[in-house]
Amino acid sequence: MKKLFLISVSVLLSAVLYASEPFATYSFPSASITELEANTIVGNITLTGNADENTIVEVFVSGNNQRMDDSSIKEMLDEYYTIEVRVANGKLYAVIKHKNERRQPRRGLNISFIISVPSHVSGTMNSASGSIRISDTSGNLRFNTGSGSLTIDRISGRISGNTGSGGIHLANSNSTENVSLNTGSGSIQANNSTGNVSLNTGSGSVRANDLGGNISLNSGSGSVQASNCTGNVSLNTGSGSVRASSIEGEISLNSGSGNVTADNINGTLKAGSGSGNIVLKDISGNLSIVDNSRGNNNRRSGNIEVSMKLVAEYVIISNNSRNVDLTLPADKGYNLNVTAENVNTSGMRGFRGEMDSSTLNGTLGTGAAKIEINKTQRVNLSFE
Repeated sequence: MKKLFLISVSVLLSAVLYASEPFATYSFPSASITELEANTIVGNITLTGNADENTIVEVFVSGNNQRMDDSSIKEMLDEYYTIEVRVANGKLYAVIKHKNERRQPRRGLNISFIISVPSHVSGTMNSASGSIRISDTSGNLRFNTGSGSLTIDRISGRISGNTGSGGIHLANSNSTENVSLNTGSGSIQANNSTGNVSLNTGSGSVRANDLGGNISLNSGSGSVQASNCTGNVSLNTGSGSVRASSIEGEISLNSGSGNVTADNINGTLKAGSGSGNIVLKDISGNLSIVDNSRGNNNRRSGNIEVSMKLVAEYVIISNNSRNVDLTLPADKGYNLNVTAENVNTSGMRGFRGEMDSSTLNGTLGTGAAKIEINKTQRVNLSFE
């Protein structure tokens, strides 16, 4: 059996046991620590990276939704809980456990950690119901909480976090690895971060601003919104609305039944909604609006309104929609292939080809970008 060599521990017991003061403080040489495991039953975990000589673990204890004096807290700790804070083989353990899983207090204690470690430390953290906060780290971290919030600030390593129902806040991060954060029903806010980011909620809303990289924002039924982002950007919701503004790169916007709106988009945009309206303004690049009605060809989706600022190679609209209003820059070359129950044009000059009330097939100007529209009742095509 491998023998564990434990780092000597300096434990300072506080005279005050309320949550505003630490119940205990543990100190270890930082040079001896490369990994972390932190677990608490009911309580928060705060992890901060630093370059200090010592790693510090503070333990905070209070009554769980009840006011308790010092002696009552100490008595309950001794009877029901084990606090384990140690270092073994380079791994820091900060763990709260029940002494007997079958014998627990009716109203227990809230036991939280504030941990300051070398920024490169990797590891895991778990809380049954408390919040988890992480800042100034570069290691690879996995963490879970049953219902608390997740707050991530100034990280650069691989991050994987989950909460059953709490909210998520990501900010000021620059990760070259993958950042994946998930909540069952909470809302998500992300700001001023770069890298590969995947943010997912079952029913809450998602808001993102000033992100760059491979960005995936998803909600089962809430709204999804992003602005001032660059890279590969994907926004998806099952039934909420999707809103994008000032996005550059490869962009995908999809809603199962809600509205999709976007403005000031530069790049290649794919958009779709099963039954909502799609409104896209000041689009530069390529555009594809595809059928998102899940195979129901008899079901008409909402209306589509698009104004193109610049067409690079193509605009393709095939969404089983009721009405399409498309505005294109005038005096440019286009290859047009438009079919609908009713086709109307305005401002079109220099067209060569076939045109009637339901078909527009030919070349405008010298021809260049492809304009293709089908699966719709009415098309209003304007050149301005």
